Amino acid sequence: MKEYPMADNLNYLINILGKLKDLQRTGWLRKEIENPETVAAHSFGVALLALLFAPQYLNKEKCLKLALIHDLQEALVGDITPFDGVSKEEKALKEQQAIEKISQILGFEELKNLFAEYEENKTKEARFIKDMDRLDAVLEAKYYDNSHKTKEKIFNEFYNYANTHTNKDEKITKQLFDVLCKL
Repeated sequence: MKEYPMADNLNYLINILGKLKDLQRTGWLRKEIENPETVAAHSFGVALLALLFAPQYLNKEKCLKLALIHDLQEALVGDITPFDGVSKEEKALKEQQAIEKISQILGFEELKNLFAEYEENKTKEARFIKDMDRLDAVLEAKYYDNSHKTKEKIFNEFYNYANTHTNKDEKITKQLFDVLCKL
């Protein structure tokens, strides 16, 4: 077995990376943001938040891996949101099939395992990255409001959604949201 099996499929990897770098996030498009964040930019934001804020008791390497791959499947299925008319079950199936295909073609089984861990939301690391995923959207909304890229202010909408869907038991998450509410 080769140490880096995905090296044989660099063209596929080039396409996956390119799609993620080009794919604009649906929520920002709905808000009519000019030149909105891409999925790759969002994943970078989540990874940076994980690097900066992961508590010591979490496996930081696992957090970074989860942050980097949490939206990888969107390269094949797009950025599906609750407003797209796709059921949760159908979305989950499409995303699972996409991550299985990416993992198989790249010869990197760990991608499936990481994605399953993130989706199942059972580990402390997965729950933390879900929180950082939501936090990144709130920070991006604040950035858009501050840079006047929005027709109307959107920070409160994103903050309120994220604040009601985060893990309040995580001390750093609570602290970050406490600071955000004062912005």
